[in-house]
Amino acid sequence: MWNAAIVNVHPAKIAHLRACLQQTGIVGSVVEWNLPKWQEANLPQNTPPPDLVVLGLDAESESSLALAAELRKSSPQVRILAYSSEQQPDAKLILSAMRCGIQEFLSAQVTLAEVQEALARFYQKGPDAGKATVEKLILVMGSKGGVGTSTVAVNLSVQLTKLTSQRVLLMDFARPVGHVALLLDLQPRFTIRDAAENLERLDSHFLSGVVTRHKSGLDVLAGVPQTEEWERITPLSLPGVVNVAQCSYDFVVMDYGSVYSMDWLSGVVLRQARNVLLVAEPNVPSLWTLERHVAALSTLWPDPDRIRIVINRWTRGDDEALKGLEKKIKRPIFARLPNDFAQVSEAVNLGVPLSRNHNNPLVSRFQLLAAQLGGSAAASRPAKEARGGLFSFFQEKVKTPDGSNPRNRS
Repeated sequence: MWNAAIVNVHPAKIAHLRACLQQTGIVGSVVEWNLPKWQEANLPQNTPPPDLVVLGLDAESESSLALAAELRKSSPQVRILAYSSEQQPDAKLILSAMRCGIQEFLSAQVTLAEVQEALARFYQKGPDAGKATVEKLILVMGSKGGVGTSTVAVNLSVQLTKLTSQRVLLMDFARPVGHVALLLDLQPRFTIRDAAENLERLDSHFLSGVVTRHKSGLDVLAGVPQTEEWERITPLSLPGVVNVAQCSYDFVVMDYGSVYSMDWLSGVVLRQARNVLLVAEPNVPSLWTLERHVAALSTLWPDPDRIRIVINRWTRGDDEALKGLEKKIKRPIFARLPNDFAQVSEAVNLGVPLSRNHNNPLVSRFQLLAAQLGGSAAASRPAKEARGGLFSFFQEKVKTPDGSNPRNRS
């Protein structure tokens, strides 16, 4: 993602500009500077300049234009946007700005759509355009209701937090109501609705005020507790929420439940997800529905590596049926989560994540799933922390697709 600086803009406008920048999904961190501070820091010479500068032209226009010219001379790769609160900026000022290297202009009543269009033009031109966005979203969906989607999302998120020691956000988008807060025994003050209804000022700082921290270190953006609240949330507001979340966290896990329509799904994520975990149980209704979901979702994510099949409540007796499923959908089973009804029921009723670590197959499988999805962040965990827990699981248990240990084979 790009780093941005807002320079010489009236304080009353900064929060809205920052929110618009982060909601595009292209801009991550945003710093604020006024001209004296910028000049004192001598930023373009001493440190790498930001990828994008939003430059105010209201007051001290001559100084702003001089800064634009200096940036263009010292760092030609910097993208410069001009902003003025004047409804109709002076034509001479616009011409001077263009001569100083300013490439785009934002209107007085700047909107998210306007910022998106300006950044999209930058994004298409730049030599590093392909590096601008970072996909951090892991989408967890159920093939049907009751397959344990929220349980998978909660325990995956907790294990990601523990394994990577990085910032993880769990977002509850499940309809008609969310259960994530209930499964973690949280009492959230705010929900996804608060974020979606405040796009005007939704940035990393605002988002941090509406999430709820779990004692594991996981942050949670709670789902709505009343079914009618989803009627007040429009699909068009949710991409901005997802983008700000990706700006603010190292990993974002979304519990999407099992109720969706293609307009909602494409409007919310539209190829933003790095992985889609499709959760099913090894029974006829669930697998029958799974086949249809795979066919529908493949139109959004044609890359077969993005859609990962997770079989929950698995036993070895299910393997024959699952082999037939793999042939039919032409995709391998990504993860098998062993059936442990007693342990899961106890955790759900107590409002705690699964935590029995000693030789526990289900917890170990969640650890492995987090390690696979955490990538290099999980691999970089110190060896002494992993040894004896997840380390021994990798070394001794995860050897074959069916979970058996080849050392025990004749």
